[in-house]
Amino acid sequence: MADPHRNSLSRRSLMHGGAAALGAAAFGGLSRPAHAASATWYSASGAKPDQDWVTTFKQKTGDTVEFFRIGGVKLTQRIEQEIKANQLKPSVMDFSIPGLMNEWVKKGWVMKYESPEMKHYPADLRLDGYWTPINVLTVTIAYNADHVKPEEAPKRWEDLLDPKWKGKMVASDALSSGAVLHSFNALQLAFGKAYMEKFAKQDVLIKAGSGATLQTMVSGERPISALILDYYVAEAVDKGANLRIVMPDAGVPASLEIIAIPSAAPQPEIGKKFVDFALSKEAQDRWQQKHGTLSLRDDVAPVKLPPGRKAMKDIKLLRSSIPDMEDSYHNQRKLVEEWTNLFK
Repeated sequence: MADPHRNSLSRRSLMHGGAAALGAAAFGGLSRPAHAASATWYSASGAKPDQDWVTTFKQKTGDTVEFFRIGGVKLTQRIEQEIKANQLKPSVMDFSIPGLMNEWVKKGWVMKYESPEMKHYPADLRLDGYWTPINVLTVTIAYNADHVKPEEAPKRWEDLLDPKWKGKMVASDALSSGAVLHSFNALQLAFGKAYMEKFAKQDVLIKAGSGATLQTMVSGERPISALILDYYVAEAVDKGANLRIVMPDAGVPASLEIIAIPSAAPQPEIGKKFVDFALSKEAQDRWQQKHGTLSLRDDVAPVKLPPGRKAMKDIKLLRSSIPDMEDSYHNQRKLVEEWTNLFK
């Protein structure tokens, strides 16, 4: 078994691999235009957080941003197709595959824009003038405490291989989520491919996204989620769901959800204003407090932690440095094939 060593969320290690007046000040001088315009945002973030942001953005600026949301892997494929066909629709985009975004920068597909809000984010966790992380995506274990007793619940990644959990687990599909695809790679790097082969034999139900995975766990159909973006769980707990998050001592896989503007953006000025808004303190606080995401901005308020979740500073990362994320990107085709062979 490979050594599941700790990766710190250090800046160096990651880089290697309410009032209208207040809003205008916080978002780099955003102001309501005389003639409102509209733009499209392609997003791999959650639908509810996305809706929250576009609603608030319109209230602040008068500009309409409509979002199109699917998992990161499929989203990036769609963007590439649109770019090559000269039919690009989004004026802003976010997904959790930093390696791919870096490749797009080299190809000239990403607009250079230095948001005034960038300075609030760790210098080594952004590519100056191109992209900045809007949150950190941690993929964890979770369970429904109405169906699984806390003392009996899995505590380690290896516990998911216990025969008693066969047919009782649900997981998000790596073919839909860049963060889950990276997590699949991280678990194989940490525990070996044999671990995932054994896990696949546990009759795991695969759902296309963390939203569907969450609902399956909440309903009790499959009371344990083996791979889920934990901010979905945090939001559900805040609404009364009796769920618990498990962050094993070995660490949890994590990725960066990054935002940028395409070079061929149909509405680049709205794209710039939206990036300023997304990186602002108010927008970051809204997502943390209402939707459970984890922000890297230096002045956000502490996030409310549901049972089992740790603060960002206390999270131990599992094979999730930037080099590890780059490895996931460069081996994406192989990883997709391996996942398909195991779970499809």
